[in-house]
Order: sequence, then C-alpha cells, then structure tokens
Amino acid sequence: MAYRKPQRYFSFADLAVEIHADKNRALAVLKQLNLTIDWNPLKKLLDQFYQTGKQIEGGKAYPPLLLFKCLLLQKWFQIPSDPEL
Repeated sequence: MAYRKPQRYFSFADLAVEIHADKNRALAVLKQLNLTIDWNPLKKLLDQFYQTGKQIEGGKAYPPLLLFKCLLLQKWFQIPSDPEL
C-alpha cells in the first residue's frame, strides 16, 4: 500500500497547546477516548473498503483510519466542511 507515513513536526501552535494542555478538558477527553476505543477492528474494516492509495502510481494517500478520526473531530467540534477531507 502507498499510504503516507505519519511525520511529526513541532510548530509554535504545538508548543502553545502543550503549555496549556493541563487546562484543556477537550484534549484530556480525546486522549482518554483514544485509549478506550480499540481501533484495530475499525481499521481492518476501513482498509477492506478503502481503495484509494493501493495503486503504485500517483501520490500517497492518507491512511483511512486517520481520515476517519479527522471526520469524527469535524463532527464533534462542528468544524465547517473541508473539501479536502
């Protein structure tokens, strides 16, 4: 599969979030939710139906589980629609 590899680059925004992380209840809830949910069965199901990124040519696609988590965040936090997502 030709999925993008997650890379972690820190920005000034990451630093600002980290400084105030102890006061951010939403971040604490999301971390607990991530630990509570077993993502493996959902990952297998998404991989089964997600055909993008399986071709050799073209750009690398984002993994389907990452896109699903982004969609959940978009719905939970009422983020306006992003056509790229």
